[in-house]
Order: sequence, then structure tokens, then C-alpha cells
Amino acid sequence: MKMNLIEKALVNNYWGRKRIRSLAEKLLHYVEGDQKLEFLDVGCGDGEVVDYIARKYGSRVVGIDIDAGQLELARKKVNGLANASFIEADATSLPFADSSFDVVVSLGVLQHITNWEGALGEITRVLREGGYFLYSDIIYPETVTRMDSSTKAGFGLVTVDLDKLNSFIKESGFSTLYASTNKMLVCRSIEAVYRRK
Repeated sequence: MKMNLIEKALVNNYWGRKRIRSLAEKLLHYVEGDQKLEFLDVGCGDGEVVDYIARKYGSRVVGIDIDAGQLELARKKVNGLANASFIEADATSLPFADSSFDVVVSLGVLQHITNWEGALGEITRVLREGGYFLYSDIIYPETVTRMDSSTKAGFGLVTVDLDKLNSFIKESGFSTLYASTNKMLVCRSIEAVYRRK
């Protein structure tokens, strides 16, 4: 689901960009490899993480998002960097061949995808053996997502079931390099780095 105007104002401002870049830096610390890795940013928004990775690592980075307006902002941000590109695409049907990327990044995205398990399946499909999945989300209780879906100006929130997520990670052959969950007011946040065996 595309972000509404309130959410865009929250993530596209200076503090939102600073927060997401800082989170990406933190999680990228767990990625090893001297060679140029190929990255995919699922739900890249305004391209902050794509820009950071492309400039810092010099690697090829592809950002996907379903919001053409966000992709336009992203293209302006990278200002013609040859190693950064953007595609309008749905996370549940990624337009890439199997094993296309060394690192897949998904920061604050699955919480907006009704079929988040399908998106996880696609992320796994396009990730190479030995590749990394960098993940962060807010885990909303079902009462919050039900209230959100009943309002006209909803944020399109879904509940990512942590038990199902952890089962998927284990069954898909990932090892956990880092994981942290933190309690917030009525929800929890998760940050994790998984590596595909």
C-alpha cells in the first residue's frame, strides 16, 4: 500500500531520512565482503538508503517501490549515479531472477504489505546463497491494525506475526546474525540481520 500524506511527511523530512540512514548503517555493519555486492532495497521510498549504499560502497543498488512519486524523489536524490537504479514494483512479485542479489534491505515496509509472507518469499527467492537480509519494522498489535483499517485516513498497517516471521526465517535456512526487539507504547520494533546459508 502506498503511504498517505501524513506518513510521507514523517519519512521524507530531515529527521526521517537521518533515522533510516542511521539504521541502515547499523545493520550494514554485519555484512561482510570485500568484493562489490549487489543490493536490493525493497520499499526504497525517497531513496535515502539506496543513495547511502551506492555512494559508500560503490556497489550496484536497485530500489523498488510501488509509489511513483517516491521513486521520482529517489531518482532526484541519486542525481544520475550510474550504480543506482529504481523500478516501480510490488514486493510480492519482484521482477528479478532467482538469486539476483547479495543483500536485500527492507526497513519499515512489511508492516504495510497485507501479504507480507509472500513478500518474504520473494525476498528469499532473489537473495543469493550466503546473502544477507537486513530487516526492520514496527510490530503493531491486531487491535491497532483493525482500528487503522476502519479509518478513512488509515496508514495501511498490518500485523507482522513475529512467531510466523521467526518460523519462516528458520525454515528458509537463514541464520540470525543480529536481532533486537524493543517495546514501544503499544507496539514493538524489530531490527535484524539474517544470512542465508
